[in-house]
Amino acid sequence: MTIESLYPYTLVAVLLAAVWWFYRNNISASRALPALAFWASSVLYALVVFFTEFDAYYKLILMLPRDLTALVIVGLLANNLKKSRGFFALAVGVGFGSYLLYSNFVGETYKQYFVPKTNTKTPEKLASHGELLVDLKNVDNVAGLRTLLKAYNISLEPAFPEIADKNLTELDDYFLVNIPDAQLGNLTAIENILRQSGLIDWVERNETMSLSPIETKPVSGRQGRGDYGINDPNMDKVWSFEKLNVGAYFAHIKKNNIQPKKRAKIAILDTGVDAEHEDLKDNYLSTRKTYDKDKQSHGTHCAGIAASVTNNGLGIASLALNNEFVQVTSIKVLTDQGWGTQDGIIKGILLAADKGADVISMSLGGPSTDASQRAYSEAFRYAQSKGAIVVVAAGNESQNAKNTVPASCEGVITVSAINARLEKASFSNFVQDLKMGIAAPGEDILSTIPKNGYASYSGTSMATPFVAGLLGVMKALKPEMTTAQAYKILKETGNETKNTRETGMLVNPLGALKKVLK
Repeated sequence: MTIESLYPYTLVAVLLAAVWWFYRNNISASRALPALAFWASSVLYALVVFFTEFDAYYKLILMLPRDLTALVIVGLLANNLKKSRGFFALAVGVGFGSYLLYSNFVGETYKQYFVPKTNTKTPEKLASHGELLVDLKNVDNVAGLRTLLKAYNISLEPAFPEIADKNLTELDDYFLVNIPDAQLGNLTAIENILRQSGLIDWVERNETMSLSPIETKPVSGRQGRGDYGINDPNMDKVWSFEKLNVGAYFAHIKKNNIQPKKRAKIAILDTGVDAEHEDLKDNYLSTRKTYDKDKQSHGTHCAGIAASVTNNGLGIASLALNNEFVQVTSIKVLTDQGWGTQDGIIKGILLAADKGADVISMSLGGPSTDASQRAYSEAFRYAQSKGAIVVVAAGNESQNAKNTVPASCEGVITVSAINARLEKASFSNFVQDLKMGIAAPGEDILSTIPKNGYASYSGTSMATPFVAGLLGVMKALKPEMTTAQAYKILKETGNETKNTRETGMLVNPLGALKKVLK
């Protein structure tokens, strides 16, 4: 229980103590106990208000005046009705009514004004265009907002105008608030005006996000010793397949002549993908030509893990034994320097969903600031409604993934990284407090890089496409599979790691395959 959750209870206690005080004044000369109750509850209320992490504007301008007004009204009613037989009914009504009112209030608007102490700093960088995202109650309210913000020379524009199925989401009501550089010092004031306008449901900062640092090596020196029954020449350097028992997984597919019902599409939301890479092009499907290049290499590396062509005599392999199981596409949401904006990433999620992605793989993330999960979560709900499963990286800060977005958002499968000793990789965030956390290999992972190259990278970015690739095979076999069903299979068939509580279960391709086919 947080201190913020105590707020409605302390307020109700003050109101009931006030009623009791008036009532005792009427029936008895002894007023010490109700007076003590009133002052004690008032002090407790004051302490709770002081130590809550609501912002100062909300406390001073909204919370205290509103609560004092409620106290005055309750006091006047109690004083006038203290001799009536309905006095106790009034007291009970005040108590329950106040509880329902304020518990509902906190539940609906808590996130608007709550500023965690660990994240009270202004983000280092907001989007250069559209510094705020607002969810309008009605798109007809745009003119009213423009009038309210006229003094700041602000413009507004639809944030996600290209959504294919607007009836499936509220994101069509989101607008970008473009703040001139000269007015950025008034950012907090502008946010407060928006919150108090009565014209919006939500406002959040449109923050930028960068790739987490990863370790890179030219070519992996790690040796894998499994016999996988395939001819890709670099598999002796892919330790992950040995630990995941991929040899038995491939053998099971061959022995039982397992055929997919469809070719599942895996969308890599990243820095782009080198569409002409020798070990990717036969599995690659272009969404937009501008996404088919990758100057950074991160996106191409992730694509190779998820869907490199298996058994083609080149490079490495993925969990798709042949080209009939999966195809991979790129949605470029990060720049060549490896950073992107929240609205740009959300646009990528929506586009992937609208283009029929079965799995959306997101090896990106950043600090969970400014209650920045609402728009992301709405985008993930949209993707799920279109049949996609979203997989995201836990992050590389060696901390709790609940402090990272989109790893901590509702509706995503979040992936931690393990090393060859089946330990949590030293850099990996832990997922023990998330609803759908899972583990995959993420240290010294050999995969594709632009210009027909191969290199070993380390990060939860590498673990994520392992899971995306497996989910692609699962969706190819059972296209109607939901996120919840998929995660249940991964968890129930997964293997223990040496740090299972922190990492979640390690994916088990053979076990998951058998479960899907039951």
